[in-house]
This record gives sequence, structure tokens and C-alpha cells, in this order.
Amino acid sequence: MKESGEMKALLSNWSNRSKIRVCAGVTILTMLLSILAACATKSPVQPPPTPPESAESKSMVPLVAPLQDGREGFIITETARMNGASRRDFENAVTLLKEAAYPQAIELLNKVVAQSPGVTAPYIDLGMAYAQIGKPEQAEVQFKAALQLVPGHPVASNQYGLLLRKAGRFDEARKTYEASLARFADYSPLHRNLGILCDLYLNDLQCALAQYEAYSQGAPEDEKVKLWIADVNGRLEKK
Repeated sequence: MKESGEMKALLSNWSNRSKIRVCAGVTILTMLLSILAACATKSPVQPPPTPPESAESKSMVPLVAPLQDGREGFIITETARMNGASRRDFENAVTLLKEAAYPQAIELLNKVVAQSPGVTAPYIDLGMAYAQIGKPEQAEVQFKAALQLVPGHPVASNQYGLLLRKAGRFDEARKTYEASLARFADYSPLHRNLGILCDLYLNDLQCALAQYEAYSQGAPEDEKVKLWIADVNGRLEKK
């Protein structure tokens, strides 16, 4: 017997204080699964109990909706089906990721993907795990798989953009960020990382300024980005 339910990814704004170590965003995948998808060194969290099947959960089309509690952000709702064995494998993989046991986690996540190919979370975790063990080609395959399921998925796009940037594929990284921002403009980490890409790697100061300002609006508590904005403005004035 298969269990089904909604998988909701609550994507909220956050800030990282280091310009050198650029992380992704935080994805909290509730209902069927839960993951912490920020820096790959962060620990995943355990999933809550699976809810009963509802009429809404039968829709196979991912839905995007704004938060209703006054916070900035949005919810991605996916329909996901997992049997009990897959769910246990996923939970065990989350534990292994938390312990940085990446090869063992990868083995379990590949089993989950084979049995539940319509769920984005295992692909994103696989991509992050492969990146951690120095296998960027395999990581890219997993991020692309998640993006096929949910085009522009902000966390997958953010992680994929970082992978592309590290590989020196700057134009591809920019296209990845921009494609995701076209659909998920409120996801602040995309603005931050696109700004850094334009600033440090593409020498596109107008792009950097626009993205830093957009990020600052979503994360006003981040004082460092205000210094970046001032720095870019100063360099633009000298041109």
C-alpha cells in the first residue's frame, strides 16, 4: 500500500555573513519529507508524520502560493507518493547526511529516487552530497532532474548556480539564477548569489547593484550587503 500526501517546501529569506562562503537557501520540506537545504554542511531535519490523502494531494501539478501569515516567501506544493520502505530509506539518508556520511546517504537516496522519481527533495540532496564528495558531474545530473520536475525550483537553481560558478561556467550560472528569479522573485538567496556572480565574476556592476538591492530588501538585517551596495555605487561613479 502506498502512502500519499502533500510535500510543502516553505522557502524563507535568510542571510549569510560571509562573502567568501556563499550558501544556498533554506528549504523546509514538510508533510512527506523534511530537508535543510542550505550549506551542504548543514544538517537535514527529520520529516513529520505523513498526513492522510486528500483530494488536493491527487493533483500532480506543483503549485506555488504566497505565505498567508504575513511573512515574505512562498510555498511550493508537490504531490509525492512513497511507500513505507522508501520513506524509511529517505529518513535514514537524512540521518546519514547529518553525519556527513555522504557515500552511504547517496546509496539510499538513489534507491528513493528509483522508487519515487516524482519527488524533488531526494534529487536536491543527492546533488548536494555528490558536490560534497567532489563529483560535480553527478551533482549536475541531480539538480537538473529536480529542475525538470519543478522548473526554476529556487533551491535546486541556487545550488546548481553555485556548482556552475565553481566550474567557471558563469554565463550558465547567470541564466540559471535568472530563470528561477522569473518565477520565484521573492527568494532572496538567488538575488544575493546572482549579485556576487555579476560583481566578482562577470564585472557587470549594474546587475550586481540591482541584485544586491533586491536581496537587501528581503534581508534588511544583513548589514554587510549594504557595504557591498555602497562599494558598487562608488565604482559606478568612477566610470
